[in-house]
Amino acid sequence: MAAKNNSRAKIRIRGAVQGVGFRYFVLQRAQENRLKGYTMNLPTGEVEVVVEGDKVFIEDLYKAVQRGPSKAKVTEATIQWEDAKNTFRTFEIKR
Repeated sequence: MAAKNNSRAKIRIRGAVQGVGFRYFVLQRAQENRLKGYTMNLPTGEVEVVVEGDKVFIEDLYKAVQRGPSKAKVTEATIQWEDAKNTFRTFEIKR
């Protein structure tokens, strides 16, 4: 039954989001919600999150990244829903 709730999303976060512990913040939230995928810094200065799991938990994560950790200044966060591919075993930080 769990597969029914399986969703995938790509989240992009803009602002002062690199060098402030943002990826670790995302990692912690994702693990708390049993989500799978990864987060990474982009050369553009943005942070990208690709995540799979229960849609409700992905929405929770999206709400959390719109605030971010205390040192971050998020100016924009976008979410793009996709079909789940079930390719992730864990959630990790990519370099």
